[in-house]
Amino acid sequence: MLRRSRYTVTIPLSGDEYLLVNTFTGAMISGTKDLLKAYEADFLENCSEELVSTLFSSGFVTELTPREEMQYAFENLKSIRRIYRDHTLFILILTYQCNMRCSYCFQSHLFERHDQWLDQTMTADQVDAAFAAIETLNPDTKMPIHLFGGEPLMYRNYDLVQYILEKGESLGKSFLVVTNGLEADKFLPLLSTSNIASLQVTLDGIQEIHDSRKKKADGTGSFQEILSSIEQLAEAGLHVFVRVTFDHHTVRTLPAFMEVTTERGWHTHKTLSVYLSPVYHHTEGGCFNFVCNLEIEDLEFLAENEATKNAFWQGLGPLKKKLGFKDFWLPQISYCRHNPSQTWFDPFGDIYLCTDSLGDKEHAVGTYYPALYFNEQYDAWKKRTIFDMKSCHYCKYAPICGGGCGHYAFHEKGGLQKPDCSFIGQARRIYYPLLWKFRDLE
Repeated sequence: MLRRSRYTVTIPLSGDEYLLVNTFTGAMISGTKDLLKAYEADFLENCSEELVSTLFSSGFVTELTPREEMQYAFENLKSIRRIYRDHTLFILILTYQCNMRCSYCFQSHLFERHDQWLDQTMTADQVDAAFAAIETLNPDTKMPIHLFGGEPLMYRNYDLVQYILEKGESLGKSFLVVTNGLEADKFLPLLSTSNIASLQVTLDGIQEIHDSRKKKADGTGSFQEILSSIEQLAEAGLHVFVRVTFDHHTVRTLPAFMEVTTERGWHTHKTLSVYLSPVYHHTEGGCFNFVCNLEIEDLEFLAENEATKNAFWQGLGPLKKKLGFKDFWLPQISYCRHNPSQTWFDPFGDIYLCTDSLGDKEHAVGTYYPALYFNEQYDAWKKRTIFDMKSCHYCKYAPICGGGCGHYAFHEKGGLQKPDCSFIGQARRIYYPLLWKFRDLE
């Protein structure tokens, strides 16, 4: 006997249109209230054989009982662990120090610490230990090693960067560098001859906006220097992704910035890509929450301009992947990458699994130097998946939510095993309608 899937979610779109989403299979079907009524009522009597067949093949109807369907889903989700293992992400934090003081930096609280702490950098011994840990944990990952900070490309750390790149190259590794770009041009000879997959550099739009939000440590603007670095890196043949951050207060200046990039020929450059990224809210809802920094009319404004619409769509990549707006659908077994496959090595020899916890030693899950060691925090984080969080077993949103943000749950709900369900409301109200509206750009 056929019945409706427990993993079906109904999303109101605009007017009389609705979106049916199967959170396990990733299938989506849009229709009017008539489809919704037919599906939610006695659908076998009200739907054509063709529609029933489509609903069945997409997973919206099933022959399984609710318990059998849940068991089937969770058994299949186990295979995702192997996929994450193939794409383990290792990040080296060369230092927590930075040569800029951006107004929205999620690490800004660290700059209140004393200079000796901030100025700590990885040593050669620590670099060797980090690579040894990578070889122990997963030598076959297909992901490039990320260089992060603070700011990794400060010229005073040139020798350290060179040592890391040469060490990695000897082991057959490639690298992705997340940099503010301020001093990146000084690394050009080194980067041009190293195995650099890409660099991410951040701008905040037109110069007036950028210089008010992304100041150098001495309080002066940084727009022209970063702009120059970006173009020098791209001209050297390095792949540069320019991340343009924005929020409600700056969104209406973005068309003007996109005109600047067109005038400079960025839109035709083979190794230069521009994408728009909202300032993310690192509390309730975790790293995917940009709703608090934008209004609905801001999203509508972006859709009115072809250049901003396309650049914003590119910037929504992680969210598209999470909600199934990609050719390859992968249900979520955790809220973000930290549980299955993300490992951060910091300049004090500590290991972290969550971006928001970096530098807070109480959240360190172990050490890689002087020896590789994992503590009880590691086990707690690794168990923060929908397999171990019992309340997620019966939730139809689990394959897209993954239990919510662990960092927020730890601080606000009393423990890592407590779910944070705020992403679900954001997804239903904002993300699905937004992505559906923009989907023709894929």
